[in-house]
Amino acid sequence: MGIQIERGFFNDLNGALDDIRQHNMWPTTYKAETATAAEVHWHSEEVHAYVMEGQTDFLDVESGVKHDVKAGDKITVPARTLHAEGAVEGGIVYLIAVPMPLGPEDFLKQRKESELDN
Repeated sequence: MGIQIERGFFNDLNGALDDIRQHNMWPTTYKAETATAAEVHWHSEEVHAYVMEGQTDFLDVESGVKHDVKAGDKITVPARTLHAEGAVEGGIVYLIAVPMPLGPEDFLKQRKESELDN
């Protein structure tokens, strides 16, 4: 199963936090003024990303579709799903949620496509 985009999923911080609580996940914030596009990668954990400010895109490798995302959208990336976040110009803020608390060495650790054993 590829990534899932839910457009206009929430209206404000409380809406995103309500969804995070319903899924019993652990949130943190990611902010960048600019960023280059990420290489194709995967994570060991399911990731829920709530775009709080800004816009970018997400490549779903399974379908080959690049999805534009903006504030109010929710992106769900199932564990072990190949994807890549796009470049950021003009800033972005995400609320990121994962199923368990993770230390800095493991949080959103990007694993290479070649490490994915099907």
